Amino acid sequence: MKQTMKESCRIFEESKQEHQKGASSSQSSNARIKHGLTRSFSVREGASIPPKGIDPYMFPSKQKSIKSLFSTEDVKKVGTTISKFFLFNVIPFNAAGSGPYYESMIDTIVEAGLGIKGPMGYQIGNTYLEEDVQELEVYITTLKAKWPIYGCIITCDGWSSRTRKPIINFMIYCDRIMIYHSSVDTTNIPKTVNYIFSLMDKVVEQVGEENVVQVVTDNKASFKAAGMLLMEKRKHLLWSPYAAHCIDLMLEDIASMKQIEETLDQAKMIVGFIYNSLKVVNLMKVFNKDRDLLRLGITRFATEFISLESLIRYEADLKRMCTTNEWREFNKDRSRKSLRDKVSNLILTDRFWKKAGEVQTMMEPLVKVLKLVDQDKKPTLSIIYEAMDRTKLAIKASVK
Repeated sequence: MKQTMKESCRIFEESKQEHQKGASSSQSSNARIKHGLTRSFSVREGASIPPKGIDPYMFPSKQKSIKSLFSTEDVKKVGTTISKFFLFNVIPFNAAGSGPYYESMIDTIVEAGLGIKGPMGYQIGNTYLEEDVQELEVYITTLKAKWPIYGCIITCDGWSSRTRKPIINFMIYCDRIMIYHSSVDTTNIPKTVNYIFSLMDKVVEQVGEENVVQVVTDNKASFKAAGMLLMEKRKHLLWSPYAAHCIDLMLEDIASMKQIEETLDQAKMIVGFIYNSLKVVNLMKVFNKDRDLLRLGITRFATEFISLESLIRYEADLKRMCTTNEWREFNKDRSRKSLRDKVSNLILTDRFWKKAGEVQTMMEPLVKVLKLVDQDKKPTLSIIYEAMDRTKLAIKASVK
């Protein structure tokens, strides 16, 4: 192996020297970039260089991106056209950056050239939809073939639709890919232990007991008991709760402590009072440079903490706002005047900010772990236990 590596290095050095000798005389000798390759060297241009056993793709070239090849005017023209399509059809702006098909759609249109007419709605909803369904079925079949090899994890969670309809979802995870399995509408159905167990057991049967390694649900008492029944029936399965839900329950317990609950309620009162008046919201943004206090978190209790964190960040701005004539003028109505005085007293009192800082210090480590386990960028099983140990030490130090 060592001899092979030495031979590869020797061949690479010879190739590099031959290329450098062929460089243009107009280029200065110090025009070489790092790692011994000149800026003009690329896989495309390197075709004339004797490969001598070296894979040209071992050394990726630094070529201009496709975007940089077009003029600024062309890029602006494309952006304007796409923006008009989004605006006219009231398409959410974040659709432009979501999913893998946005850029590929643009590239395909460019490759096809001028004169291509886009598909009509009927074609999209029939011809192309059927093709996509068939393509997806083939893709899922290839994934199912991996189940006996790698095993799979069934995840189950309950949520409410936009119409407040209670739904239980089942997803299947295998080889770093998650796919949808089924949903159950539980409207007017008591979510008893036996009912949830029957749903979980049915999905395991459909997937194949021999293919299932683990079942993951939230940590509600009914789901936990159903998971225990499932492990009792199917001995090789493991049930475990979502880490994010467990941490959320910890935050809930901390938030229910008397002093912390009082501080969070006061923070919610301040935020709610400000956001109940558009004039006051605009006044606040004058002082805090157009920033918002309300930002959604992963869970309800994480959202409360994030709102508290925002309050603390803009403490000085809020204090200045409460001393202005506009603050009094915008809140002089009888329905807001009494609450305005309470909110002003809280904002202008150092006692509230001291308590808020203590709560932030206590809850911040847990919220960080919650964000860690809720992301999809990398597996967290290898670091979650150490993260929780550090969180315990941080919370312990904050309450001394």
